[in-house]
This record gives sequence, structure tokens and C-alpha cells, in this order.
Amino acid sequence: MYFLMKAALFFSRLIALYSFLIWIRIFISWVVPYPRPGSFTYYLGRIVDPYLGLFRSDRARIGVLDFSPIIAVGILAIFQSILQVYGSYGFLTFGYILAVVIQAIWSYGISVFLWISIISLIFSTIASFSHNPMMYNMANNMQAMPHLKEAVRRCFGARIVRESVVNIITLVITFLMNFVGKNIFIILSNLALRIPF
Repeated sequence: MYFLMKAALFFSRLIALYSFLIWIRIFISWVVPYPRPGSFTYYLGRIVDPYLGLFRSDRARIGVLDFSPIIAVGILAIFQSILQVYGSYGFLTFGYILAVVIQAIWSYGISVFLWISIISLIFSTIASFSHNPMMYNMANNMQAMPHLKEAVRRCFGARIVRESVVNIITLVITFLMNFVGKNIFIILSNLALRIPF
């Protein structure tokens, strides 16, 4: 039992290190998308890209944004948390595993999507006020919730509404979705922790 706990802690730390390398790879890939052979980024890519490649899919893309690395890190975070708890306490319950999965769905999925939507809407709102075409194009490329914007626009019926008004209303709705969603997931996670087995 003691050996299993130590092994779980070791693998938990190993996963934490691997996750850190993935984040480094993600940030470096924004600056150096095609590393030259023999460089640090090349070898880093050889270490983490096979794992990241398991999650690459067109379904994980929204516009120009690729969410697959976040999904990959989220799955590692679930395993790391489970191993950490087992390594520290020597036991694990289904309720705890479920709570960790619920937290990961919020932290590495829905929350990230909503914050990217909020940032996109802020850019879009600034662009609609400034009438800057470059900023407007950048905001349109980042758009994560076009359906919500269209739903807000449809609420006004046949009336012509300024783009800035639609953006502000959509931004407020997205902030509310983030606040309500966070609290719902906290409640669900706490309920899962109460499962006795």
C-alpha cells in the first residue's frame, strides 16, 4: 500500500511536469510554429506532440482557435488530481473522481470557451465603436459564439440595431453564463464529493 501511494505521487509529479512542457510547447508554437531540427523546440515537440496529436480534430477548432491542447491538458489534470489524492491519503472514492471530472469539464472546457468568447466580444465591441477595419477583422476571426449574437439580434425583430448594442448585450449574457455556470459546477462538484463510495 505504501509503495502504491509513493508510486501514485511520483506519477502525479511526472504528469505535472509533462503538462508544464505542453504549456511551454503551446506558447513557443505561437512564436516559432515550425521549429528547425536540432533546436530545443524541435525536441520539445518530439516529446509532447504525439500526445497532443491524439486530440487534434476539426471539431476542437472554433474559428482560428484550436482547443485541442486545452482538452489534452485537462485530461492530464484529471489523472494528476486522482493520483495526487491517492498518493496522499491512500484511498479514492467514486465521488471524488466524479468531482474531479466535473471540475475539469468546467476549468478546461466551458470556462475557457466562455472567457475566449468574452475576450472576443470585448474586441468586437471596441471595433464596432472605433470602426477600425483591422480590429473588426481580428474580432471576427476570434468569434466563439456567433449563434448567441444572432439570437440576440433576432430578439430585436425587424428593427435595425447597431452592432455595438448587440455586442454589449451578448457580452453581458456571456458574463452571466460564466457566473451562473461556475456556481452550478461548484454545486455539482460538492454533491459528487458527498457520494459515500
